Amino acid sequence: MKIAVTGGSGFIGNHLVKKLVSEGHEIKVLVRKTSNTRLLGKLGVTLTIGDVMDKESVESLVNNAEMVYHLAAQVYTGSRDEFWNVNLQGTENMLEACLNGGIGKFVHVSTIKVMGSIKNPPGDECHLYNPTSPYDRSKCEAEKMALRYHREHGLPVTIVRPTVVYGPGNMYLLRLYQWLQRGGCFIGNMNNLMHPCYIENFLQGITLASERSKSDGKIYIIGDEKPVTWVEYIKTVAEMMGVAAPKIHIPISLMKGIGYLSEFKSCMVGGEPFFDRSWLDEITNDLAYDITKAKQDLGYNPQISLKEGISRTIKWYRQNGFLR
Repeated sequence: MKIAVTGGSGFIGNHLVKKLVSEGHEIKVLVRKTSNTRLLGKLGVTLTIGDVMDKESVESLVNNAEMVYHLAAQVYTGSRDEFWNVNLQGTENMLEACLNGGIGKFVHVSTIKVMGSIKNPPGDECHLYNPTSPYDRSKCEAEKMALRYHREHGLPVTIVRPTVVYGPGNMYLLRLYQWLQRGGCFIGNMNNLMHPCYIENFLQGITLASERSKSDGKIYIIGDEKPVTWVEYIKTVAEMMGVAAPKIHIPISLMKGIGYLSEFKSCMVGGEPFFDRSWLDEITNDLAYDITKAKQDLGYNPQISLKEGISRTIKWYRQNGFLR
């Protein structure tokens, strides 16, 4: 099958493209001039230079494609306009090109953050939208637009909302692993729920969603079998790394101040902050979900356990020099 992918140079995108190539599909990936395409180059896929804001490159990407996976997004940093332009306008450009090109399936990768903090966990696909940040709001509107293209124009759209995806190559959670290696600490009581999703489990879910015609016009949350508390997750990581689990609990108010200083230093000298306040929000709110709909509709059945997923992730970090 001829498949087009946006966001293919990112963590999830790299893994997805690798899986699709291994299955014998013909893959075309939209990449910017500044994208790291080292891994994609090794896979022998066709690269289309451009971005989702450029209609011409988008049309070139989807030309002759039978299916599209749309993962490209402005994620961690950016102004409101940048989030809006890439995540909303870029998605509209993709939808319009796919509609004109007669694409057989458009899989839109959204985020659980469109639901906000879950007051009475677990949340499911019926949970009301409750975005809080510019990123969340832009992804929320992009979801609504994608579903509108399905309702009004008949475009076969499926929305997937990954939980906290981790695994080899994930550089976002690396900071947590390095933090534990340095001695670490708990922030508050950390009994809030989080919902991990090992990358291979997510790939199973997204490919099942792309294959099922009954998924058209629907939203699916894809995550591991169950959520865990941050305490459970951190203790499991520490155990698998062979280091002591943290014993000290630092007040959240103090960590907010540290986060502010870290962000300020990042703005002054460049680079990503080692600790930022957005990450603090993630570990102090309940982010736990019910994956029943994906299991019933798609036959989704996550295979990789938390311990196995963390073990594979640590092995990759060590092999690549990020952990001792």
